[in-house]
Amino acid sequence: MGTSTPTQRTPSWAQLRIWHLALLVLFVAIAIADIQDQRIREPALIALAAGGLVLYGLVGWIGWWAMRRFEARLGPILLFILYSVAMGALFLVATVIYLVIAHVYRGG
Repeated sequence: MGTSTPTQRTPSWAQLRIWHLALLVLFVAIAIADIQDQRIREPALIALAAGGLVLYGLVGWIGWWAMRRFEARLGPILLFILYSVAMGALFLVATVIYLVIAHVYRGG
């Protein structure tokens, strides 16, 4: 008879899924379009914009993972609305901070 070996299972929050990759592609496409639209030529500002979008995606993923704990109390619709408002506000604040940094960097 064969013996069964215990298999190590990766936690569900750590498994890479297709939609994770699609979201990554979406963030990169938004970053490229935004950088091209702004006609940014300074490497420091390009790196800051790209790094900011990657960090925004990471914060979004961690935020959604953390907020899922409240799904039973709030319900899925209210949870999604609160998450969307919070992420929108974070994006607005990050955009304003970036614009201020870019203005100061350019000597304005």
